[in-house]
Amino acid sequence: AQLAATVRSTKSGHFDKVIASINTIIQNLKDEEAADIEKRDECKDQYLEIESTVKDLSWKVKKNEAKIDKLEKLIAEHQDEKLKTIEEIESVSAQMKAMTKQRKQENEAFLNAKSDDQAAIKLLEAAKEALTAYYKKNKIEMGEIQGSVKLLQKPFAVSEDQAPDATFSDKGSRKNESKGVVGLMTMLIEDLQDEIKNEIKEEAETQLEYEAEMKAAKKLKEELIEKKVNLEETIAKREEDKSDEHADMSKNMGE
Repeated sequence: AQLAATVRSTKSGHFDKVIASINTIIQNLKDEEAADIEKRDECKDQYLEIESTVKDLSWKVKKNEAKIDKLEKLIAEHQDEKLKTIEEIESVSAQMKAMTKQRKQENEAFLNAKSDDQAAIKLLEAAKEALTAYYKKNKIEMGEIQGSVKLLQKPFAVSEDQAPDATFSDKGSRKNESKGVVGLMTMLIEDLQDEIKNEIKEEAETQLEYEAEMKAAKKLKEELIEKKVNLEETIAKREEDKSDEHADMSKNMGE
């Protein structure tokens, strides 16, 4: 009986160890399963996070591309506007040069005409003075001399087409003709003097008009130059923005 009890106790002890070992293995399996579940959930969370990050980065890259495309279009538009502005500056400069050249030619023509008129006046005055002196010296009466067109309507003894005789041999017979010649000279001198006055007035008006047009042209040119500078600064800023956007896109694509 004692031996049987001993055998039973021995068998029971072995079973207890086996059962304990089995329980340990079962617990380990449960622990590993729990760890696997935890790892799976962690991986799932990481995957979802990565997927979300990739989508976000992809959206950012598309946004980078869209902004770069927009910047390139803006830069191209500004470049075209800059070229157009440069052409306008060159056109205004050419107009200013042409205006100055024309004004110089007009002024030279005015000075030449004025000089010619003054020379003609001087010559006529000398001729008139000499003729008047001759008549006075020879006591030829001419009456009042007036520079009037009416005075010369019938200046000739024979006909309107026949010029007065320039000879002075007959002191008394050519009184009317002498008066007509001196009157003609007086009229021509007055006409030339009036012509000079009109030319001076026209020259002054033309000069004022030229100065006003030149002032407007200079202002326009300054505005165009300022516009060109602003466009260059804007283009440089857009280029800088595009470079920064490329760098940001490269970073997003790398991530």
